[in-house]
Amino acid sequence: MPSPLVTATTQACILNITSSILAQLLISYRSPTVLSTSSSPYNPLNLDPTPIVHFLVFTLILTPVNFLFQQSLESALPGYPKDDPKSTKLKVDDGGKGVVVEKKLNIQNTVLKIVADQTLAAAINTVAFLAIIPILRGASTGQAWEGIKHGFWPLMVNGYKLWPLVSLLNYTVVPVEKRVVVGSLVGLGWGVFLAMKAAN
Repeated sequence: MPSPLVTATTQACILNITSSILAQLLISYRSPTVLSTSSSPYNPLNLDPTPIVHFLVFTLILTPVNFLFQQSLESALPGYPKDDPKSTKLKVDDGGKGVVVEKKLNIQNTVLKIVADQTLAAAINTVAFLAIIPILRGASTGQAWEGIKHGFWPLMVNGYKLWPLVSLLNYTVVPVEKRVVVGSLVGLGWGVFLAMKAAN
């Protein structure tokens, strides 16, 4: 059975490949250039494998880093008491009556995780995206640095329109074992946005 890190990386690769393909479909659909032989209102599908490979390499580099960061964050700042991380129930000594008490969310740890996720992790991921994709395309490190200087804040601002809410829900409502799935599903749409940004 593969490790959780391998599973998360595989899922992220599949979702980012899907995002890249969807982005190409959207770009093709929105393109004003229509071949005269085509009866459809958009360009015939002609997938370019290069951006798909670039997104795959980016995902293979960043997913393990993000996975380990999230694991460390949860370990250092548990959202619930540590007796059973998969349960939201807390067993108490009730003299054999079988009483189960709801675990209480650690608000301070949850807020700290959201802040760390939306500052440190968001900044690292943004810089990595703005550096890795251009370098894979053949840009020099100087050109990548210029791209980081010009693209960092606009991309962070766009991310802040989506990811804080996802983090809040992930850390408060979504069970620990489902967080990767929820993040990956939202990431599918975000990946389309990034793939379209990378295409420009």
